[in-house]
Amino acid sequence: MHYKSGDNAFCFVNMLSLNNTVLCEKLQKSSNINISCLQDKALNAKFYKCEIASISYVLALLCKILNKQKFKDLDEGFLSAESCISEEEALEILDFLKKAKVLIFDKNLKFYKDFENIKYFIYILSKEFNLQILDSFEKEYDFSDSKLGTLKELDNYDGLVVFKSKLNDNFLHCSKQFLQLAKFKHLDEVNIQGKNLNLNTKLYLDENLSGTIGFLNDENEGLDFVKICIKEAR
Repeated sequence: MHYKSGDNAFCFVNMLSLNNTVLCEKLQKSSNINISCLQDKALNAKFYKCEIASISYVLALLCKILNKQKFKDLDEGFLSAESCISEEEALEILDFLKKAKVLIFDKNLKFYKDFENIKYFIYILSKEFNLQILDSFEKEYDFSDSKLGTLKELDNYDGLVVFKSKLNDNFLHCSKQFLQLAKFKHLDEVNIQGKNLNLNTKLYLDENLSGTIGFLNDENEGLDFVKICIKEAR
């Protein structure tokens, strides 16, 4: 079953306007929220900013506030601090869920090390608020057989990071801050290395970007955020 245009959506998707323009367009006719470390200005959704790859902690925080007894072993102060979603924001999100019809999660989450717990928290929220579960390509899911395990520690993404997505060129698009931290200039030829990533490219300054996350055209399977090292191309 596909997303029905007009249904209010609780989303945690990364740059949907790049990865699924059709669904992004469908969401123009509803009231939505999106939780991500990247603000997608083309997506019609109230934006809540979290740390990179911290959605397991965000969902855990929502479930803890929703049912303190069931999740008594989870510390909401710790989850809030680690994910950078405040408890006040979490309450706003839970209030929104009362009028939401569908939960849309990023398809790339299946590569996250804590996906099993993510599925469980999605199931809890979908059951409580009667939400349809879809991924960012509109495939429907049933996570009723998921189980809660120990929350895995979040990875450290301090420094330079690339977000892999569908782009129209092979430049590494980045902000002034990114260039300053990397100690390179616009159109410099560089070699970038990270997990399952080693290539030469040119840096392209995009005045619309900010922060230390660059954008790279790469549709290979795997985590969409990769911590990288940059050096001069040889």
